[in-house]
Amino acid sequence: MIKKLYFLPILILILSISSCSIYEEVEMLGVEGYSFQKMEDNQSQASIVFKINNPNFYSIKLKKSSFEVFLDDKKLGDAVMADEVLVLKKTEGDYTLKLLLNDKDLRRAAMPLLAKALFKKNIKLTVKGKAKCKVFGVLGKKIDINESKTLNLSELLNKIEL
Repeated sequence: MIKKLYFLPILILILSISSCSIYEEVEMLGVEGYSFQKMEDNQSQASIVFKINNPNFYSIKLKKSSFEVFLDDKKLGDAVMADEVLVLKKTEGDYTLKLLLNDKDLRRAAMPLLAKALFKKNIKLTVKGKAKCKVFGVLGKKIDINESKTLNLSELLNKIEL
């Protein structure tokens, strides 16, 4: 019985060292698309489609997290994920992050957007933050998100419902 107790710390040490090499970074490969829709409670939902590569042999759940949203490097506001997202194992695919934005922030950004539309055709949408992840429901990690996409400004103004 005592010999078995000596192996327990060694087993825990081996598992903790090997678990570091088991995890491979989840890659954010860019923004594929977006849409906006009006919600209740003075909020709008921005659905942003990301291409994500998960090379691991296990699925990863992106928990509800907060992000900052920028238009041409000017902060539009803070956004919170509406739903959790399950990134499937050993896949590269499109995943939709539904972000809830405050309508007040969108209205504040609308006038400068209209002014820019007179002189510019494109604008850069950027989402920054750390996504909280869970593996097997217990192990946690944070993934840095700093993704941008150049958008047609007139198309963006048509999609935003205020």
